[in-house]
Amino acid sequence: MPQSAIGQERPTNPFIWAAAIVCAIVTLVMIIIGIVVIISYFIIHPKTPSISVSYANLDKLYYDQTGNLQVQITIVMKAKNDNAKAHARFYDIGFILGFSGMEIAKLQNKAFDVNKNHSVEFSYLVNSRAIPLKKLQGDFIQASFRKQVIEFDLTGKAKTKWRVWVIGSVKVLLNLDCNLQFFVPNGSATPYSESHYCSSKSS
Repeated sequence: MPQSAIGQERPTNPFIWAAAIVCAIVTLVMIIIGIVVIISYFIIHPKTPSISVSYANLDKLYYDQTGNLQVQITIVMKAKNDNAKAHARFYDIGFILGFSGMEIAKLQNKAFDVNKNHSVEFSYLVNSRAIPLKKLQGDFIQASFRKQVIEFDLTGKAKTKWRVWVIGSVKVLLNLDCNLQFFVPNGSATPYSESHYCSSKSS
């Protein structure tokens, strides 16, 4: 008389065992990779490259009775890479020099590389045409002469990328928003104050 099969366990399919082993190995590998990446980050401690204004000077300032403004401004900027293990590339560089909400000049630069733990300076010479000012801007100029300080805005963006071991290529957008202040005693410009220099912020 045949015996009942109830209560007897069937052997597990070898394919299921194989799949479970593969999943366990993959999980272990991913954990190891994660640990290596974290350790590498703290060992290398990658730093975001930056762009800053290192020097600026109001070379010429002319404002006539008809309300026209003409300026010549020298701006020197510094691209800095504090990473000791990788060079950085700066690209898509573009800034706008403005006065009281009015655009004076667009400043651009070609892509370039900065070696590890190094910096590179690049300069702009802005020589504007005669710009007709609105009444509000003219009043702002007159107030600037009375205070003997005139302000310009320098805003823009640049992109940077560098390679971090294991992690791979890192890309960051750099935003620059500067308020350039120049002293204009008796109409003659003096060098831009270092206390107002600004640096980019990453996003």
